[in-house]
Amino acid sequence: MTSSSSVPLILLQLCSLQLMVVAMPTCQLLEDVVQTTHNLLRDLGGPFPVHCMQYNVNISFPDSAFPAATASHPQCRQALWVVYETLRETQELFQELDLPVGEGGVTWDSKKLADFLNLQYGLVEEGSCLATTKAPGVLSSYFSNVTAFVQQQDSAACGWMALRRDVLWVLKTALHKYHSCFAQRARH
Repeated sequence: MTSSSSVPLILLQLCSLQLMVVAMPTCQLLEDVVQTTHNLLRDLGGPFPVHCMQYNVNISFPDSAFPAATASHPQCRQALWVVYETLRETQELFQELDLPVGEGGVTWDSKKLADFLNLQYGLVEEGSCLATTKAPGVLSSYFSNVTAFVQQQDSAACGWMALRRDVLWVLKTALHKYHSCFAQRARH
């Protein structure tokens, strides 16, 4: 009698475990939102200016930030962290420093910039669960260099352009090499 009464109990426990696994939140970013963010940033303005090439030596996003391109869970978490941390640090720069506009500044489309900043804000909020990921400090020196350039009046516009170029590279790399790491919207 005990063996027949234990079967429903075991089934109930298995169902409970399955519900817990399904209900467990995943820490991912939506691929279509990241793609739209990339496209807005890309269409914000023209190509990287030739007169800013001299700053390429000092402002260069570290290739080593991304893990080896596989779809395993640790690599996905690291790749998503790179996207999250890049967007978070960029958001801080936009909040703390003035974007130079007009003559000698950036000539970015203000509507696309506003849309980009809104999507960026949403992605940073959505990806805040990634902040707990332990990752090497490879991005801190990069963002220190960018901050130094955007704070100097004579190099501010080039610093912002380099930041735009590098964030584009991060988003494009993540979307291509780590495509399977992003969440997909449920199709109805």
